[in-house]
Amino acid sequence: MSQLPSISRVAICAVLAGAVSAWAQTCGAGHQIDGSVFDPTGAAIAGALVQSGSISTTTNRIGHFELQCLGAGTVHVTASANGFAPESATLKLQAGRIDHFDFHVKVARVETNIDVGSNDALSLDSDRGIGTHVLTKDEIQQLSDDPDDFQRELQILAAANGGAPGQARITVDGFQNASALPPKASIARIVTAPDLFSAEYDRPPYAGGRVEIFTKPGADSLHGALFLTDSDSAFNATDPLSTIATPAGKRRYGFELGGPIVKAKSDFFLALEKRDINEFNIVNATTLDAGGQASPLHQTVSSPQTLWIGSARADWQASKSNVVAVTFAANTNALFNQGIGGLALAQSGYNSTVSEYDLHISNTQTINPSLLHETHAAWTWKDTADAPLSTAPSVNVAGYFLGGGNTIQGLNDRERDLEIDEDLLYAHGKHTWKFGAQSLGIFVHDVDPNEFNGAFTFGGGEAPALDANGAPTGQTTIISGLEQYRRALLNLPGGTPTSFQIATGTALVPLTQWQVALYAEDTLKVNSRLTLSGGLRYALQTAPASFANFAPRTGIAWALDKHGKTVLHLHAGLFSSLVPLAVATEEYRLNGERQKEALIYFPSFAAPLVPTGQSVDVATIRSLPHMLAQAPSFQIGVGVEHDFPHHWHALANAYYGEGWSSIRSRNINAPLVSSSTNEPPNLASALSAPRPIAPNENIFQYEATGHLSGDVVFLGLDQHSYKRFSFFLGYLNFNFTTDTPNQGFAQSAYSNKGEAGPPDWQTRNRVFFVGNYNLPKGAGLSAQFDAASGLPYNLTTGTDDNGDGVFNDRPSYGMAPGPGVFLTRFGLLSTNTINGNVPRNLGTMPATMHLDMNLSRAWKIGRHQPDSPYTVTLNVRSANLLNHTNPTAVGSIVSSPAFSQTVAAEPPRRVELGIRFAF
Repeated sequence: MSQLPSISRVAICAVLAGAVSAWAQTCGAGHQIDGSVFDPTGAAIAGALVQSGSISTTTNRIGHFELQCLGAGTVHVTASANGFAPESATLKLQAGRIDHFDFHVKVARVETNIDVGSNDALSLDSDRGIGTHVLTKDEIQQLSDDPDDFQRELQILAAANGGAPGQARITVDGFQNASALPPKASIARIVTAPDLFSAEYDRPPYAGGRVEIFTKPGADSLHGALFLTDSDSAFNATDPLSTIATPAGKRRYGFELGGPIVKAKSDFFLALEKRDINEFNIVNATTLDAGGQASPLHQTVSSPQTLWIGSARADWQASKSNVVAVTFAANTNALFNQGIGGLALAQSGYNSTVSEYDLHISNTQTINPSLLHETHAAWTWKDTADAPLSTAPSVNVAGYFLGGGNTIQGLNDRERDLEIDEDLLYAHGKHTWKFGAQSLGIFVHDVDPNEFNGAFTFGGGEAPALDANGAPTGQTTIISGLEQYRRALLNLPGGTPTSFQIATGTALVPLTQWQVALYAEDTLKVNSRLTLSGGLRYALQTAPASFANFAPRTGIAWALDKHGKTVLHLHAGLFSSLVPLAVATEEYRLNGERQKEALIYFPSFAAPLVPTGQSVDVATIRSLPHMLAQAPSFQIGVGVEHDFPHHWHALANAYYGEGWSSIRSRNINAPLVSSSTNEPPNLASALSAPRPIAPNENIFQYEATGHLSGDVVFLGLDQHSYKRFSFFLGYLNFNFTTDTPNQGFAQSAYSNKGEAGPPDWQTRNRVFFVGNYNLPKGAGLSAQFDAASGLPYNLTTGTDDNGDGVFNDRPSYGMAPGPGVFLTRFGLLSTNTINGNVPRNLGTMPATMHLDMNLSRAWKIGRHQPDSPYTVTLNVRSANLLNHTNPTAVGSIVSSPAFSQTVAAEPPRRVELGIRFAF
């Protein structure tokens, strides 16, 4: 199939502009092709022969070639390498342009012929689906240097096969275990949106898609670079939620170095960089002033980060058919004043140190021209240490502010991962078989004193009415959580907290989980126009144990015309989703033996653990069924792509998916309380209601009872055959419905009414654009744009009026204004209810919009080797150029003054200036 647009086709032309002029003088009316040669795994092949007639060349150590002095018009080009079948292409060259074409040779005896217009053709390859795109090193350079922006841009590109942006899994060098992004300088190429219906993959397309990053080996001669990128506060915008200036700044600097160790046998690549980041968290809360009156609080809190990223790679050509690669990568990040912003006050923050170290070893063997064997082995260290800024109890005044100490306290999470993967690729005749085994062992040593400091909640509700002197009048009224907190501080009637929650016991939670999968896939190329595929995946896991997970897959790719201008893709299959590790660790943590959690309703604010006449102490434990199977789902996909004249390429994709037995939580011992509307709730009465198992105990059980169904539509248009510009434009529409919050709870333990709604991750509509333009004087301009409707959010009362221990109660639609009834953009909403009738995820956050642009130019200033000039590149990049307010959180409690208002947002516009010296 046709690849998505080449993001830096223009940049390549700009860099080679001078070379074109010199070459034209040598070759006269000749033309030139450049590109790379890759094996079926995506690894570059050194020493491959590329020829057209009497003109030939060989690829260098990183698989790149240049074929010069070709005649105009149609030429036939062939790439061949020892142990691989030759790959041929017929190219139509146009005057005044350097064409780019990448060969992907196969371990097969059958020659593959591709007829293309200028540099691409619609593909029937088994490893690519509709929307698959391979970003080359030049395209990667056009993406952001900032790690957060870089990751967001990759997530957008992964959406081409219908995935939800922000949810894509990013892997490195073929390893299944997702890891931190490697330094951009060490990346050779990136594959976005591969065919996820292949049995090799475990997640369906709508779950977020996939990005596969491949790092590069050293070069055949010593090469390196020094770089500096600075984003000074003078160029950056103030945070839209801040009332004062926020002089954010980012600085990135480092080096990279690669070259041979033993010529033609081994090489190395080193990269090290540091990022100094100074951003701000903005607090927009409502607290009490010195006079005890409600007062807006705006805080601008600096949240600096220091990030080190280093990597070292060595490649060894053990024999002509055996290559070993060893990579060690380290990422350490020191973050300060985290967990602050929105309604969370500065005192509730924490400092964090996050480290990850990855040792990867891979071995690729070409056993014979038809058989390729790969082994991956990895050991990963992940450490997270959090230190709270305060050890005081947390204070949550629902909808107004979150203060006190953070509940994480002294979190120290150590995780060790062992991954071993085996893959075999065998080709014979028209068949290509792929077999594999994937295994991942996760060893957790988690010191998790969550809520060991205790947490107060002030949710408001019915309370005595007070006169001007603070004495009860004998009447009752509805008060807010802030008024309840004020009364608690002054020891007035009605100032009793809604609840106090505290955990005690052993903080250490050790756990081991194994994930194993086996897969087999057969791709049959019936003829040049029809490819069939079928596969089977089997998965198992421990902790919790789940064994009977079979997932058959099938697919068809059919060229509707003999020229391959229109290709139809059909896919269908079953998927099974892993039970997340967090489910097992949470159950093991709160099993009632290792840690115990007490939820005390109506406690004393001064001494919450001392029983009073009105306090109710409810124990909370987590329960997990002995067998909790992986959640199955069925997916079907239909796609079509067409290559119009001048290589305008359009594609459309539609998916339907249905999943069942999704994991959610339920209090199986909740009080048996009837639902009601338009009546003030009585929490004390709810807590005294009978429970089905035992009194005064919440049993939170994970259950496989959830359901999800819906469809995705994707439309795309790209153009990358013109000299001056290239672009890709895409549109996504999601329409899913689920009754399953993310391992969360329904409002009622005994009713599913009102739970069906959009998934927490769903943005209904999204449009995105990636393009570049070749400016005069060798400059290049690139842009990445995306806009999306907002995420859904749940409307809540901030209370637990049904007494089930979960503060996710929803309001009801009000009948008339009055106490506890609020006029909102959703109409009248009443907190005078138990198990309200407002559906889950009724709200939608404001839309988001990002425009990132990069302007760059490179100058060649000399030569340190005959074929490698010194290069200085200057660039200016802007993130969020439009300075659009992109919310990350809104007020969701109907009684809050911040209800449905943006309380936290992404950073504002940022401008970066960069310089890079390469040799």
